Amino acid sequence: MKNNFTKKLTRQPGKKRKAMQKILELDRVLTGKIRIKDENNKLFRIAAFLSHTGDSWFWCSGLFIIWLFAHGTLQKTVAFWGIAIAVTAVFIFLLKCMIHRKRPEGNWGDIYRKTDPHSFPSGHAVRAGLILVLAMNTFHFPFMIFFILWAILMILSRVITGVHFLLDVTAGIFLGLLIGIGWIAVMPYLFEMFYFLFDRSLWPGILERLFN
Repeated sequence: MKNNFTKKLTRQPGKKRKAMQKILELDRVLTGKIRIKDENNKLFRIAAFLSHTGDSWFWCSGLFIIWLFAHGTLQKTVAFWGIAIAVTAVFIFLLKCMIHRKRPEGNWGDIYRKTDPHSFPSGHAVRAGLILVLAMNTFHFPFMIFFILWAILMILSRVITGVHFLLDVTAGIFLGLLIGIGWIAVMPYLFEMFYFLFDRSLWPGILERLFN
């Protein structure tokens, strides 16, 4: 049975459909060259670990822990990162449901396959692009080398472990960079309009006014 992605493709005009089919075929071939099917392979195990470092829960929970102990500018920055990552994750999940491209066949990554069976664009790659832009706005250049290396390796790990096609992560990283630029553009307005979200010290006073 054809999935929605295939159905949409077959409805395209002749030339456009053929071009898309060629792109997708090349995507499958290149993905096959990068992917490692042997889960006992050492490189596969490293890729599996790296793959989880891009999980939204990993970033959001880590940022939440930092936020609990942070104050001032750090608290504000961490809250902004968390909101940007969480909101973007929801947006990409809905976008993937609309596009409806199935993940590559495979066994590894059962949690991804069950909770999010769609692959385009890669949410992890989008997150990597977003985090790169956020990091550029937050850290000095030497720290950026770490984020760039992490993003490249984590994105490739998604293809190596077979949960994404190469096209998924390629589109995802560029989309993530664009989304990140958008978040940075609206950041001053968010700080001004929703200031109470970024300063925990204001909460007791706000709650007191609400309930008195």
